[in-house]
Amino acid sequence: MARRKVNTSPIVGESLTIRQAAVLVVASRRASREGLVARLAGTSARVEGTDTEHAPKAARGFDLVVIDCPHPLEVWGRVQSCGVGAACVVIRAGAEALFLAEAMRAGVADVVEPDAAPEALQAALAGAFDRVQRSRDSLVRERRRTRRLRALCGTLFKSRHELMRQMGELCADMAASYRDLSDRLTGVSMASEFNAILRQELDLEGLLRTTLEYTLRKVGSTNAAIFLPNSLGDFALGAYVNYDCPKDTCESLLDHLADVAPPAFEHRDEAAVLRDGSEIAAALGRGDAWLAEAAMVGVPAKQDGEAVAVCVFFRDHRTPFTPTHVRMLTLVCDLFGGQLSRVIRTHNRHLPKDAWDKPGDGEAGSDDIDLAG
Repeated sequence: MARRKVNTSPIVGESLTIRQAAVLVVASRRASREGLVARLAGTSARVEGTDTEHAPKAARGFDLVVIDCPHPLEVWGRVQSCGVGAACVVIRAGAEALFLAEAMRAGVADVVEPDAAPEALQAALAGAFDRVQRSRDSLVRERRRTRRLRALCGTLFKSRHELMRQMGELCADMAASYRDLSDRLTGVSMASEFNAILRQELDLEGLLRTTLEYTLRKVGSTNAAIFLPNSLGDFALGAYVNYDCPKDTCESLLDHLADVAPPAFEHRDEAAVLRDGSEIAAALGRGDAWLAEAAMVGVPAKQDGEAVAVCVFFRDHRTPFTPTHVRMLTLVCDLFGGQLSRVIRTHNRHLPKDAWDKPGDGEAGSDDIDLAG
């Protein structure tokens, strides 16, 4: 900030700009205050005066503050502390370099001699007003930029949440796909393993035993029964596993199941999952005291659309069959049905097909296998 001298000619462009300005003259002496107001009367700016005591409150709403008093920087400091967004021009005679440096640090726009011509004072005010306008324009631009950035941040925040939601769905889909693929691979491995075991069984008793033993290894302890059809169209018990049924009632329960379970499950295309006694009673047509607290899975073993066996698995409903268990049981029964058909063809290959024995004919029912679970 350079020390200003009296200008010999007015700066027309600058003097015109202060027509839009509001100027507050602050002076400790009334005469000085009135003199400055008079010198600025020709600018068409709104000019008012006040004393140094009331300057901080009076400066609100003004663009420029002109200060003429013994301690102008102190007065300007009190005005600034009120948050006034105005520029300051100080009237000071013979301002030395130290004062000019302090004024610059205090944010004073210009320092003018008391005897400066009106044009010089107007030029100083015009420069200060231009500085205020630039500052305000910059503030407006900054606020607009801030609003724009906030709007962008809001958009980015929404986009981030949408991306996170989509990523969550994608991860869930990938996890489901991974579980499905894992289940498929497990099923393929299990099918290969069990099929290799079953291929070695060429008699009915060994096939039944192997199937039940393998099932217990895969799904844990459970009551199980395999019912085989006979030539009369009925089903008889081929083999069973007694896990937790009382021995004195087990035979009655299995006879009951032989009458009601095959008709309920043989025509189904998939496993029937019954979660409690009420669902079991509804599926079988009547309830049983020993099945009131049970969960059950019924699976038909089909070949060429015909049930060659019906497999029933049940245990306490507090240890239910999971979807993985149901898939395993379905796979086991399908492979069992395929091998059972091969065994039947092998044993009856010398007879016409209409003379083939059914696996439940003859003494098969009396030669049941009781596997202790």
